[in-house]
Amino acid sequence: MIWCTATMGPKGQITLPKRVRVTIGALEKGDTVGFMVDEKSESVRLAKMEIRPAEAYTEEELQKLLKIAHQRSGKPSASAEDFLHHLDNL
Repeated sequence: MIWCTATMGPKGQITLPKRVRVTIGALEKGDTVGFMVDEKSESVRLAKMEIRPAEAYTEEELQKLLKIAHQRSGKPSASAEDFLHHLDNL
């Protein structure tokens, strides 16, 4: 395990260290990075996210995504469309 640090700016922004970007594969401008917050352990995991248009998902995949969103964020989506709208706004 390797520790990396970054200094937070006045608006709460940081630049991900190159080692982190290389590790998660987020190397190009515009890449989306997602954060999973574990409130119990007060830890955060991050990963490069691939956001696909709604048409690319099957109904089964959308239901799995809704289940994950409900379990992880504590704020469930009312429908698959609401969840995809949330993803579009990220």
